[in-house]
Amino acid sequence: MWYASFLKDEYNVTAIAVSGENDREKKISSFLWLKENFTFIETQEEIFPSPDEVTEILLDQQKPFSHEDLVKKANEYNDELDSYSIPEIERCTLMSAILVALQHRPFCSSYLDYKHDQNKDLIESLLNACRSVLKSKQLDKNKVEVILNEYSRFKLSAKFTSEKIYKNKQEVPNTILRDFVKNIHKEILPYIQNNEFDILGQFYTIFIKYAGSDKKTGLVLTPTHITDFFCDISGLNKDDILLDTCCGTAGFLVSGMNYMLKDAGFDSAKRKKIKTRQLVGIEVRQDMFAHACSNMMMRGDGKSHIYYGDCFRDTIKNEILKHRATKAFLNPPYRKGNNAEQLEFLENALECLVKGGIGIAICKMGVVVSSKKDVRKVKERLLSKHTLLGVLTMPNELFNPAASVPTTIIIFESNQPHPTGFKTFFGYYKDDGFTVNNNKRTDSKGLWEGIKKQWLNAYMNKESIIGLSVLHEVKPDDEWIAEAYMLTDYSTLNKDDFGDTIKEYISYKVKYDG
Repeated sequence: MWYASFLKDEYNVTAIAVSGENDREKKISSFLWLKENFTFIETQEEIFPSPDEVTEILLDQQKPFSHEDLVKKANEYNDELDSYSIPEIERCTLMSAILVALQHRPFCSSYLDYKHDQNKDLIESLLNACRSVLKSKQLDKNKVEVILNEYSRFKLSAKFTSEKIYKNKQEVPNTILRDFVKNIHKEILPYIQNNEFDILGQFYTIFIKYAGSDKKTGLVLTPTHITDFFCDISGLNKDDILLDTCCGTAGFLVSGMNYMLKDAGFDSAKRKKIKTRQLVGIEVRQDMFAHACSNMMMRGDGKSHIYYGDCFRDTIKNEILKHRATKAFLNPPYRKGNNAEQLEFLENALECLVKGGIGIAICKMGVVVSSKKDVRKVKERLLSKHTLLGVLTMPNELFNPAASVPTTIIIFESNQPHPTGFKTFFGYYKDDGFTVNNNKRTDSKGLWEGIKKQWLNAYMNKESIIGLSVLHEVKPDDEWIAEAYMLTDYSTLNKDDFGDTIKEYISYKVKYDG
């Protein structure tokens, strides 16, 4: 494989190893290393592959790894870990650590040597591999230690350190960690093109999405079609500097990076600059910080500008201001009964943008309809410094099933006081075409692209459309929501609609607005 590694940049390499001096000792191993791929796959043992067999394997391995394939693998791995009763949050951290460690070639060639009674040694080897990879990515020492502290939790878990484990009510040798590493190494890594790890990033995002709900992991991911929608509605382009002050697993930064790279086309210097200088994030939770850094790392770069700490601290805020961010996307933490806090996150992000920047947040509906004093005060401060461009009412079950909370998207222009008489755009964007199937929201009917185009056109052209949008002047005391101002197409309503709406409103007021 050493020789094959030098040939694979120009050729599809079939590598065959033979040892032994007679039939009894004979051992034959065959490997395939596709041109420019990150690693190889083992194809056969004990026999010489024929030219036809090599061709068949080659064609099979060259098939693109589809989104459906990634979803299938993510579900398989989650089900396997669930059979060992591995908690969801541990699964996510485990996956992050393994995907980082497998970028270290010495680890890739040694992890199979560890037996079931050497699990603690295997964990140490994995952590050392992660340390080497993180350092090679130019993360500073403090960030490396924060991430490794998160990964080191496996040292305390009997699920990964014990010599025996129960599976299906039977005691078996504990090779969970080794087998899981092997599966990822053999089934995912061969599809990676050199150092372009986008497939790893996609797979990782899908895995944590299916790993659990917010009650178990805290990983409440903003749906991908919404993170992409933020890019569209903000007019994100290759010259923007994108900020997320509560970045979680970096979903907004990933979507933003993809949009900016697409806009940059084949300009390699610009693409490198986007990855290394134009993506900025902050995360206060150690586990989320580790997830964000590994997620960005798998996508290319940008991780060096993920800051660990509280986005409201002056020391971090002063560092962020140096980046002169032009756009901010965020999904502020949801805490029951504290609507003002979400607006404060948005306010803080807007203060970090240059004049005329665009800040967008997805917040629970209570933020824009609450009449509480603390909310009104933040609204006053916001309008005194920034312009409220738009508020969009989102589908009730946008975060279903992880966190079914009615939400709105709030759009501001930064550091431009809200003009007297200015009419804000309000969109009633309640139907995105997605349906719920097996507790997952999917665009099963393929309606989203058409609906998104309609939404964007209405917003960009500032159109008032009955049943969809309205322009209205608002002040801090007003409700910032389309339902308060838009005209209703009564021809589409019936008696049941009235009753259902009253029930929804009462339920919401009791549950979310005290």
